Amino acid sequence: MKKLIGGVLLASALCSVGATASAAQINGTQALTFNNSSTTSYFGSEFGAGTTGKSFLENFTFSYSSPFTVSSAVISIALDGISRLNLNSLTLSGNGGTWTGVKTTVGSAQVFTLRTDGLSSGNYTLSVGGLVTGATGGSFGGNISIAAVPEASTVAMMLGGLALVGFAAYRRRRTEGNAQAQDRLMPA
Repeated sequence: MKKLIGGVLLASALCSVGATASAAQINGTQALTFNNSSTTSYFGSEFGAGTTGKSFLENFTFSYSSPFTVSSAVISIALDGISRLNLNSLTLSGNGGTWTGVKTTVGSAQVFTLRTDGLSSGNYTLSVGGLVTGATGGSFGGNISIAAVPEASTVAMMLGGLALVGFAAYRRRRTEGNAQAQDRLMPA
């Protein structure tokens, strides 16, 4: 959990640095990318002056080609009344299902976490919703991590291999036991 929150804090810092040049459009959509060496993607949005009182729903889309497990977290830290969001939702939707995150508030930090297992391959959308309440806007940052789930045929092959190793060990032990029994029965 500490690693997840640390990643979210890092993502929040990176998003705020990268987004200072131009504020994100409210209700935007952007694609998340996962490369071969990483199963984590970072995302976030910043809303500038003039967005106070506006609600937002930011969508982050991705595709995955095999069954997987997902965990995600989003954080927004308020800076008094100057920079503040009221996060309302974190949802993952795709392939006919919708999964909802759980919100925790500690002091001026709002954190949403979401974890779900056994998702099938396909297209998904991670959505973050809320209300801009800061005088100069606000920001949030987050991350999403994906872990592939082995297919049933892979698990079956692994179990079959373990059964063969176990049977070979049983036969060897039985053969050694029979040889020792014969040695004891044979007169010297």
